[in-house]
Amino acid sequence: MGLNIRRATAEDYDDIVAVDFRNFGVVDKPSDDPLPEGLLDLDRFLVATDGDDIVATAGSYTVEVTLPGGTTLPMSGVTWVSVSASHRRRGVLRGLMNNLDELAADFGEPCLGLTASEGAIYERFGYGIASWRRVIEIDRRRVDIAPDLEPDHVRLIEASEHLEELQAIYDRYRLTQPGEISRPEPLFREAVIDNKKTNPAAIHPDGYAIWSIDTNWHNGHPAHALHLKDLIAATPQAHMALWNLVLSIDLVGPVRSYGAVAPDDPLPYLLDDPRALRTVEMNDGLWLKVSDIARCFEARHYRSDGRLVVGITDSLRIGPDATPSETVSITVDGGRATVATTDEAPDVVATRATLGPLLLGIPASTLAVGNRAIGSEQALTTADLVMATPRRPHLRTGF
Repeated sequence: MGLNIRRATAEDYDDIVAVDFRNFGVVDKPSDDPLPEGLLDLDRFLVATDGDDIVATAGSYTVEVTLPGGTTLPMSGVTWVSVSASHRRRGVLRGLMNNLDELAADFGEPCLGLTASEGAIYERFGYGIASWRRVIEIDRRRVDIAPDLEPDHVRLIEASEHLEELQAIYDRYRLTQPGEISRPEPLFREAVIDNKKTNPAAIHPDGYAIWSIDTNWHNGHPAHALHLKDLIAATPQAHMALWNLVLSIDLVGPVRSYGAVAPDDPLPYLLDDPRALRTVEMNDGLWLKVSDIARCFEARHYRSDGRLVVGITDSLRIGPDATPSETVSITVDGGRATVATTDEAPDVVATRATLGPLLLGIPASTLAVGNRAIGSEQALTTADLVMATPRRPHLRTGF
């Protein structure tokens, strides 16, 4: 009967879960352990079939992404993209990605974002790395924030008993952080709660921290590993108080986190020994695709006024003879932009996948070094000034 891509139905649910878990190597999850209620919206899911068999899946969440200046845009949060090994290199993935573009347009979402299981897949579909995720480790035994600082206004709680309170704090925070997304209740629960364990947490009026601990008594010399799942702080005071508490938990040796510490987090400047904090890895975070250029670039705020003409090419790398397939002018006045198509010669030529990073403030000069953009030194400097954001984009939320 051949390959076919179609919208998912309720009857596909069990097969979607089974195919996706198999493709991602999940073999130990009990079949009777349901996903969080409401996590998958089948109205936003696609399946590829070969005859009666589902061989690939893809879907999305309706979320908001925060732009520089604290404004937000609807974003299609692409998720659960997987193709069975038996059906690779047959155009299935491209068909799914094209259909996701159409689905986002149907829902009025001018951009799409994802977090990637592999780093070499999505640029060819127009997604560019718009934020970086920092993996850290701290030797708690070597470090303090301040010997005389008590964890002010911090309470220890069980996270699952305070979900509404935690989500309200998170929503305040995410409007201050470019690149962060909203967390609808099912996604928030998935991000915060581990249903197989207790979920120790600390809450502050302006923030919270959630962690788990792997015990290691080490022959009477305890060095438990604390895994920091989330640390959300809407104010500097909450940031300091929560870190002071996390670094005060007894019997802990290493404190580890995948994503709770942003690349520009001021934590090293709070520590009495900054070398106790090690960056173990820097991984790609949010991959962002801009579908509606005018709507996206007119939605954010800008720190500097100016005018920039950007040529856009569909190639993955840019050489000196790059020819744009589309050119737009971005005119910023009073911190807001007007975007229009134009026949003018471009100041900067960029790949289509570069638009997402530019939108969130990744410097054009940095992208140019990677052959994702090209322009004169003056044009790249102007682009950096116009697009700059005081806070680097960061995404803590996996989806």
